[in-house]
Amino acid sequence: MPLIKAIFGIVLATAAGHAVAGSADWNLNGNAVLIHQSTNEINAETEFSASGDLVITRQLGSGEWLAHVEASSAPTSDGVSSVYPEVNEDAGSALDKNNNGRIQLSELYYTHSFRNRQSVSLGLIDLSGLFDQSQIASDETTQFLGSSFARNITIEFPDYTLGVVHNSKLSSNLEWRSAIASSNGLADNPERSYSELARLSADGKGMFGITSASWQANEWLFRAGAWLNTADHQSLDMTEDGLTNYGAYALAEYARGQHAVNVRVGAANADTSQAAKFASIAYRYQWDKLTTGVAFGRTFESSKLPGSTRSDTNHYELFLRYNLMPSLQLTGDVQRFQSATVMGVRLTWLYQ
Repeated sequence: MPLIKAIFGIVLATAAGHAVAGSADWNLNGNAVLIHQSTNEINAETEFSASGDLVITRQLGSGEWLAHVEASSAPTSDGVSSVYPEVNEDAGSALDKNNNGRIQLSELYYTHSFRNRQSVSLGLIDLSGLFDQSQIASDETTQFLGSSFARNITIEFPDYTLGVVHNSKLSSNLEWRSAIASSNGLADNPERSYSELARLSADGKGMFGITSASWQANEWLFRAGAWLNTADHQSLDMTEDGLTNYGAYALAEYARGQHAVNVRVGAANADTSQAAKFASIAYRYQWDKLTTGVAFGRTFESSKLPGSTRSDTNHYELFLRYNLMPSLQLTGDVQRFQSATVMGVRLTWLYQ
């Protein structure tokens, strides 16, 4: 019941903001998502999850404010998304310290644009949405649901975190972007509170830095970057403390007409990161009201893990989405992860 109230609250807030969003300076969009998943594995029970998002932007001269309000249900302890979190990137995105679902302010930041085609963003921000974004494999509410295809899993992004992002348009095709932020975002702290978020120098915390270059022309997009997380890390073999995690990544994408393809690769410090290397490929095809996608990803686990626990994993996903109405989508989804086959149905309401 608290979940339904939360989602209903986001829907009402979206409707209430419609008049404000009609102004040229305001923009509002949102969604509400219901997901049902079951698996052939007896250790994971059938699960129902839900989430909602409301994003409001306000243009102010050369700047823009963005506020993102989010709600989600709490994963059940023996549900599909708890036993196999890789198959539902949408589940449990807004939780309190007791792992109960809640409504939270996930992002609040200001972006100022300069005349020399540069911009700076400052505040509470989702860095993954700026540095690992794909047209076809980043939005778990409408595209692939598995984590292997919603993001590059070797990058140790903080959750919604306090930081600053600098963006520079070097030419019509080339863009350079860098960010410095706290290593611990909202969900990375034990209490998942805003007061903890503001304590940037607390024990164990550090800095997260990332930079990338993107080249885009016609149907092609290429992006490559490197990142660093200086929070205290323990080595996988439990012999060292106070280590740093770091890595590099790349993304390539091609989209033309009804077809689109996305490829991701990444590598992280094998001393501290269980996912030492990663690669995925995703394909999407659109036809009228139908959209289908198929993807494959492989995670190569660190050789520093004890031999008995090391196991590279393959992840497969196939979805078929049908637009019931312009604002309502129904998606059938099947995934294969480790020994589990997971079947899912997703209903997505969109407001734009």
